[in-house]
Amino acid sequence: MSTERTFRGATLDEALSTACTELGSRLEELHYDVIEDAGHEEAVVEAEVDPVAVLGLFLSETFGAGDLEITARLLEASEAFEGELEGADLHLLTASGGRGLDALQYLCNRVLNRRLADHLPVHLDSDGFKERRAEKLQGRARAAAEDAIRRGAPVTLEPLTPAARREIHLALAEDPGVETESDGDGFLKRVVIRPTRRR
Repeated sequence: MSTERTFRGATLDEALSTACTELGSRLEELHYDVIEDAGHEEAVVEAEVDPVAVLGLFLSETFGAGDLEITARLLEASEAFEGELEGADLHLLTASGGRGLDALQYLCNRVLNRRLADHLPVHLDSDGFKERRAEKLQGRARAAAEDAIRRGAPVTLEPLTPAARREIHLALAEDPGVETESDGDGFLKRVVIRPTRRR
């Protein structure tokens, strides 16, 4: 569904300036079409915030501010905005189990939340990193579940990002022998895996 709005001004620059002000955006973040321009009494444009442009500017300015050699290719897919990252400094985001990558993805979603009432979620990845991480986390989840059942006591994993916690919970969702819950406050929380309570 289109969210384009109409903006008017004495000149094209004035109409675009009005669009930027009312949409709370910079010109580079807008998708717009000129409806009327020179030769008419006023200039008229139809404009809307372009989420891919917003994300592109946010990421490029973030990487630039940190002097990071990282680039992002963004694609609007059917279910998400997919961002593929690459560059010599990418290891700074994928270290510690990808905490930096998850934090950046979280910030991208927050940026769009503040700008648009409704948008696709943002997914950032790099050369299949998240799929490989998911396989490792699922293996850790199963090993921790076996340990919890064997010991008859809870096993607590170190603080994890929301995306990493989700992999743990999903891996054990169908296991009748254990229950999982997130514990703690903030972005990083521990996952507790405990034997299922007998009734």
